[in-house]
Amino acid sequence: LLTFTSLLLVSSLSFASTSTAITPTDPAYVIHTALDKITTFSSNSDKVNPVKLRGFIEHEIIPHFDFDNMSHWITGRYASNMSNNDKADFQRNLRETFLSSLSKHLGSFDAKNTRVRFYPARYRGPEESFVSTSIYRPDTPSVRLDFRMKRDADSWKIIDVKANGSSAVLYYRRHFISQLRQYQRNTRPY
Repeated sequence: LLTFTSLLLVSSLSFASTSTAITPTDPAYVIHTALDKITTFSSNSDKVNPVKLRGFIEHEIIPHFDFDNMSHWITGRYASNMSNNDKADFQRNLRETFLSSLSKHLGSFDAKNTRVRFYPARYRGPEESFVSTSIYRPDTPSVRLDFRMKRDADSWKIIDVKANGSSAVLYYRRHFISQLRQYQRNTRPY
């Protein structure tokens, strides 16, 4: 079973060059755009500079994620017991976790030896879609990535990533509930 860090590593490896033509209205456009930016950055020697790498990810990759939506799905019904400050803190922590994990793993991205196959976007109504890819590298088994996306005004945002069927949002939801239960056990009066 993949850990969430593995999901992020695989997600960062998913962006390699491909020649499929798409339009900006296609949800796959977000993935292709990120792919182009990562490929360009990874060919630059600055990728080893942790400060520049983190800045690149924060400004070029993280904005493609809808952390508000992801936070809502992760906290579920427990969100009604959270204050607005708690919700904002949770979302900030989730974003920071994504940023830190991507920063940690993107430095090892190898665009030259990674091949990506994009599948046509599938839609669940006009506001939700799935963009699937298969990742091929010579040193590892192929990986299937499914990006769940939601329309956000005139663009698309990533609301979940599945690697070989393992969902990042579900991983975090299980982790959140586990921590909540541990907190409740520790705060019970005896």
